Amino acid sequence: MSTRLTSKDPSSELQEPLTVLLESASQSVLKRVVAHLRERGYEDITEPHLMLYGNLDCGATYAAAIAQRMQVSRQAISKTLRELQELGFVRLEDDVHKRNQKQVVMTERGMQLALDAREALKVIEKELAEQLGDEAMAALRRALELGWGSQ
Repeated sequence: MSTRLTSKDPSSELQEPLTVLLESASQSVLKRVVAHLRERGYEDITEPHLMLYGNLDCGATYAAAIAQRMQVSRQAISKTLRELQELGFVRLEDDVHKRNQKQVVMTERGMQLALDAREALKVIEKELAEQLGDEAMAALRRALELGWGSQ
């Protein structure tokens, strides 16, 4: 299915829907962060790994909470968490209070990955600011910080 809406007037110029543009920008940033991390030795990191990683809490969290935030199945989250555990970025620990759930805890290597990913985001944001200019970048940030996306 096409993301473009059809029009009775084929000569009219249709703009790409804002949601498509935002998703495209998000995917572009994600791909660039993965590339940045791979250049720094994280050869096995993937886009799904980083998407999940961005939804981890600094302390311990649960797969169910991550699945809810990402709006995906617990099975998909569990698969990605197992991969991250095999790579040494997280530990899955039994929770003494919730016996049927595992806590997800970042390892030291996982904390370093988070720091390196933040650094990559800073570089990407700086490059974007250079392209847009300070005024446009500030306006973009203000628009995205309005909070309308969290409703």
